[in-house]
Amino acid sequence: MQNIIKTLLIICITTIVLNAQELKKSKYDINQCIKIEYTKEDIKKYKKLIQEGELQGYSCAGIYYARQGNFDEAIDYFNKGKEKGSIESYAQLGSLYLSFLHDNKKAVKNFKVAANAGHGKSAHNLGVYYYKNFKYDEAYKWFMKSYETGDMNSLISIGLMYIDQKKYDEAYKWFMKSYETGDMNSLISIGLMYIDQKKYDEAINTFKKAGKLGYAQAYHSLGIFYRKNKARKNDEEGIKYYKKCYEMGYGLCAGAIGQYYEEDRKDYKKAEEWYKKGFKLKNEESTSRLGLLYDEILKDYDKAIYWYAKGFNEVKCIDCAFNLAMLYNIDKKDYKKAEEWYKKAANFKDIGAMYNLGYMLEYDLKDYKKAEEWYKKAAKLGHKKAINKLNALGVSYE
Repeated sequence: MQNIIKTLLIICITTIVLNAQELKKSKYDINQCIKIEYTKEDIKKYKKLIQEGELQGYSCAGIYYARQGNFDEAIDYFNKGKEKGSIESYAQLGSLYLSFLHDNKKAVKNFKVAANAGHGKSAHNLGVYYYKNFKYDEAYKWFMKSYETGDMNSLISIGLMYIDQKKYDEAYKWFMKSYETGDMNSLISIGLMYIDQKKYDEAINTFKKAGKLGYAQAYHSLGIFYRKNKARKNDEEGIKYYKKCYEMGYGLCAGAIGQYYEEDRKDYKKAEEWYKKGFKLKNEESTSRLGLLYDEILKDYDKAIYWYAKGFNEVKCIDCAFNLAMLYNIDKKDYKKAEEWYKKAANFKDIGAMYNLGYMLEYDLKDYKKAEEWYKKAAKLGHKKAINKLNALGVSYE
């Protein structure tokens, strides 16, 4: 009996210690550890942060290894951070499980710990997860928890959830609540709600109101409406609002005008002009489209190479890296350069780049061992063709 009592006491004491673990936030900005490309000096810096007692160092190291595709090492660092009480490590591990390893159960478990400790983004991620799985009551609970940390996006998410259920009055209420806090995105959401109801005049007026208040994205939405909505299609009006939005410094509208000239008017000179304007405003889509224009339509590969590389290096255009790899692979047959650029895209979890690199290694370079490695990386992230490849080879990717 005494042994049983001792055992129970040990269990109770252990439970109290575990429950008493204090979760901690760090003032160190985690965004400092999110980069386009990493070097070995970066991981040395993150390990030094850990040695200096900076809690965020574990999350930084975990993010570094995750970006390299080394998920086991990433998980190890996130778990070490959790042991030290790092809220961010719980949040980052949740993101890794949800977005890359597709283990929803473990993702939810980690997000809940972080969210209950006041991590707003984790609460929002939980809301999105439950919303996508049609568990609206759960979604509402976590969106509200995120909102309480100051995340206005959660109010918009609540509104979108009600639109999905066709509860427009409820949606309007939450969008207005968000708008009253100063969030202009809410007006765009109201405009989209009116479009969903086919209340086109109300939608137009709402977008115009947001545009007059200085919100360029509203004019972009209005441009899309006039260009794409069959009931009110008017290209001239659409381009007019795209230009308004561009003049307010929104690069995506320059890309939209360029796309109009390229696809509708076949005026490639004008398209080129507008895509370059978008690049100057650091717009990724404009830059990618400029490269594709030279690559696929004008067949000016030197200019395509120049703009793809410039887009990746200056605008963080991941599609540019992937497209440049494709150009070197298929058109130039320069497999060394193709491998270099596929890897740059793969560093940002572009699973298409991982698969294509595996395919090139297998069929063009006959390096079956390396091909298998890249197929495994793509398969772990859910790429179906990579999974089929490995299944055909009788290889497990788990």
